Amino acid sequence: MSLPHFCLAVLRALALGAFTAAALAAGGARAADSLEQARVKAAFVLNFMKFTAWPTGPVTASKTIVLCATDSHPLAGQLHELEGREVRDLQVRVVHRTADDSPPCDVIFVTRIDDATLNALRSEVAARPILTISDQTGFLEQGGMIEIKLVDGRTRFDINLLAARAAGLTLSSQLLQLAERVVK
Repeated sequence: MSLPHFCLAVLRALALGAFTAAALAAGGARAADSLEQARVKAAFVLNFMKFTAWPTGPVTASKTIVLCATDSHPLAGQLHELEGREVRDLQVRVVHRTADDSPPCDVIFVTRIDDATLNALRSEVAARPILTISDQTGFLEQGGMIEIKLVDGRTRFDINLLAARAAGLTLSSQLLQLAERVVK
């Protein structure tokens, strides 16, 4: 095995280990502990971005990955803690969306799945490489890509692989293995 391939294999193993550690740590978080649960969900969001590959284009050219939220205070403010973090040599920028302001997003964290929000989301992400994530029940059935949920007090997630592929995104096989359910 050549040195570059070996280094890549080591990096993948480390990334998978970090994601697994976050998932195991998340398992201990309880629903009653909302700030801790919000921190865990924010860590999951960061790891989802790390295990997603976007097609070559604006994301890689700008060296920034824009994480938009449909609420001004998502996950009890913990999503803001991702500002400036690195994902695949890209710096995370967290943006709040308003009805009047629709910045270009690479990832959208959806805080509510009412009809108006879902209709706006569908028109924006149609056939565009935008990863959609939510912690709202039923998000996958509404066309979302990753739904974070609590199962027996533990943080888990489901993936809608069809929606991700339709958007041109590639989700890591390691991420798919960690999902509780994958819609194909």
